Amino acid sequence: MKEKPEETAKRLAKTRGYSYPEWEYLAEKDAEFLEAYNRLSGLSLLHEGVSTAGKQLPAKYRELVAIAAMIGQARMWGVKPHMERALRLGCTEQELLEALETALTPVGSPPFRQALGILMQVTGWQSAAERKEGKAKKAARKTAKPKKG
Repeated sequence: MKEKPEETAKRLAKTRGYSYPEWEYLAEKDAEFLEAYNRLSGLSLLHEGVSTAGKQLPAKYRELVAIAAMIGQARMWGVKPHMERALRLGCTEQELLEALETALTPVGSPPFRQALGILMQVTGWQSAAERKEGKAKKAARKTAKPKKG
């Protein structure tokens, strides 16, 4: 029995650790092409289930290379899931930051700053003003008296 397009997309998301709606589209329209594409992507990024025999560059560093290439092409839509996967694979926030810093000179400031914003989002970093606002809201909730019903 042939796999349904949404099942194919879910399977690919599981092996990659992220998903895009385009995969479901491709699964429906050209499953053979999607399988070939996924195989190539899996080999380059060492997705789950791909043999690492003879490979010298671990998957977490392959993700850093992919992230740098994406920001160099201003493909910010793909950066977040790859940062999240890199973290799951053992990259530290500092390693991600240093990869972005390394990319600054060849890619320029605008994509670098966009990628920094994505890193801040992925790691949950907040500015001092945001932290202060969060503390003020928390304190207000604690001192608020329950309304009589």
